[in-house]
Amino acid sequence: MPTALANAANVAQVTGINAAGVIATVRGAPWKAWRAHENTKDDGEKLKRDVDMLEYVQRRLQEQEHNPLATWLLPRLEETLKEARDLMKRSSRMDRFINGSRLAERFRDVETKVNIIYLSSFPLLSCGTEEFTLAEVMAATNFTVVLSASDSATVYRGTLRDGREVAVKRLNNTGAGPGRAAVQDAFFTEVAILSLIHHDHIARLVGTCAYGDERIVVTHPCTGNGSLYDHLHGRRTRTSRVTASWEARVQVLLGAARAVEHLHCHAVPHIIHANVTSSAILLEGATWAPRLSDFGRAVWLEAGVESQAVDLAAAAEGYADPEHRSTGRLKPASDVYSLGVVMLEVLTGKPPVERVWDEGSGAMVTMGMDLVSFALPSIQHQQAGGGRLLDVLDRRPAPDPTAGQLQPLQMLANTAARCLRQCGDDRPPIRDVVADLEKALSLICPGGHLS
Repeated sequence: MPTALANAANVAQVTGINAAGVIATVRGAPWKAWRAHENTKDDGEKLKRDVDMLEYVQRRLQEQEHNPLATWLLPRLEETLKEARDLMKRSSRMDRFINGSRLAERFRDVETKVNIIYLSSFPLLSCGTEEFTLAEVMAATNFTVVLSASDSATVYRGTLRDGREVAVKRLNNTGAGPGRAAVQDAFFTEVAILSLIHHDHIARLVGTCAYGDERIVVTHPCTGNGSLYDHLHGRRTRTSRVTASWEARVQVLLGAARAVEHLHCHAVPHIIHANVTSSAILLEGATWAPRLSDFGRAVWLEAGVESQAVDLAAAAEGYADPEHRSTGRLKPASDVYSLGVVMLEVLTGKPPVERVWDEGSGAMVTMGMDLVSFALPSIQHQQAGGGRLLDVLDRRPAPDPTAGQLQPLQMLANTAARCLRQCGDDRPPIRDVVADLEKALSLICPGGHLS
């Protein structure tokens, strides 16, 4: 499967409903009729109906040639359509008799690609998202109030003409070549997934802007309090309730964990976020509710598949799963590992890696040991009865924590240690992580509740 099509596959099927359900909702009875072959055993008939469907989608996309998503998707659709037509010619009874198992495998491969095309084109076939001009985005933001920033994008506060407060994510322009292709893939991946998935702790897509080299994603509500990273390590620490409160910190962790649980357990096929970091956890302005963002590297898993081959080059420094580093394969447990690193950030108040400006190289370089190497030994020593959690604990929320305050923090530390085990199979599933965080929050705030 071509790389760009694979990137679409990573995020297209994410809502818990199949392709037929999505298309039927968007287009009505004709789509239901075309996809009625799902229950038939005749692969040739399935393929014929797939070709009919792809030709319809092709016409709809050709009507939107001005849209960069349509321009990006059309060559992939045409390639799949050519492959489907070729397979129809080869699926005579004699070919089936001679090469039955090989043909069956090709039928399954084409069917997978067809479903990917259906759902990848959903944002264009539906009318639920808006297309903004660059002038409209500039009027809404002036690109001045920065909510958060990373190596790949900057998120600005914005106000639309109708008064809606929004977060505007501007992907960093890397010019021509492979860097530009990576930005394109990240943009379309994020648009596809946010068009289809809905959860209280995941950003909601409002619309997009694609003009020249600009790739911009607009989401709601406005995450006016920036990212968790900002409140633990950055410019927002002085007046932050997250900086000053263990309760607020664990609430943020729980919301982020519930978002990951939705991706791992309720999306169909399941989704690996692949970039769980404190910078990707944004906080709403009014409620401080966390929202998981930054889906540009997300990966989907077909039913029965436990891992996906993914290039490690794009992994955020300090958060990368060591098993992924050694095998090249990404699992849901990789997200659990990254969330474990975020838990250490919350417990210690330290970033995943310390970076300083190096005059000689003219760039930021990593200094000293990473956070896992620094904090995990003390936590493990605490688990063995050595009592060293206080050696690494952030004292800003409570300079002299009581035994009652330490109990839920020790529970959080123990959960982080399990998430950070070297072997993915030894880490807890995300459902267990959510349960542990719920228990820790109940000890910090008896009777408290986070929806």
